[in-house]
Amino acid sequence: MIMYIAIGLASGIISGMGIGGGTILIPALAIFYSMEQHEAQNINLIYFIPTAIIAIISHWKNGNIEKKLVPKLVIWGLIGAFAGAFIAVKMEGELLRKAFGFFLLAMGLYEIFKKHEKEDKKTMEDKEFNEIKKKFEEADTKGKINIYVNTQGLTNEQYKELLRLYPYSEIGELEKALA
Repeated sequence: MIMYIAIGLASGIISGMGIGGGTILIPALAIFYSMEQHEAQNINLIYFIPTAIIAIISHWKNGNIEKKLVPKLVIWGLIGAFAGAFIAVKMEGELLRKAFGFFLLAMGLYEIFKKHEKEDKKTMEDKEFNEIKKKFEEADTKGKINIYVNTQGLTNEQYKELLRLYPYSEIGELEKALA
């Protein structure tokens, strides 16, 4: 019973982060409960529904979802899910387990190298941003456009904060500059 709680909690935390609880749940069920790969993956599919709903609500409230991408991803995701389910049902359990393991390994390696590249990307520190923000507040319309468009290293949140300071009556000029 304790093992079920630990597996459920760990995979739930990973699901909430948007990584996918199956990365923990499927191997744990196969290793600790000697489940066949098909059975573990089927449990994961059922497990995914409530955990995904909770994660979606949380990320939606925090503005972490690119709403423009959702329809395209959902359509192609459904097509991919249909194809994947068809392939998984036809595969031998052992081959499916190895394919899943290879997938996890490939994604892990990708994440390791992706993070290395991301660390090299410079983002603006708070002190530097506050100086830019002060210049932005004092600038005329053209100066504001120049600061907003040409400042490198701003995070999305910093861009949004500057945009909130932009005079509403001059948004048309900003849109022209950004086009």
